[in-house]
Amino acid sequence: MKVEVFDDYQSIGHFLLGVSSVFIPQIFYFFLAYELIEFCLKKGKKKEKARNFIGDLLEFFMGLGIACLSLSIM
Repeated sequence: MKVEVFDDYQSIGHFLLGVSSVFIPQIFYFFLAYELIEFCLKKGKKKEKARNFIGDLLEFFMGLGIACLSLSIM
């Protein structure tokens, strides 16, 4: 399975939400819930594949990780 990361404009939003979740932890829960619901609904209609779902999560966690590393260095 080939996972595409940063493949559309929404990818920037996923990354920025990951960064902002360091400061507002509730964003993490809302993002995961939204992505799971979106994936379940779109998968039934064959509009989203697992690789898109995994790519969205990777973008989010990249933002989260980079923000945490940047703050720990400071």
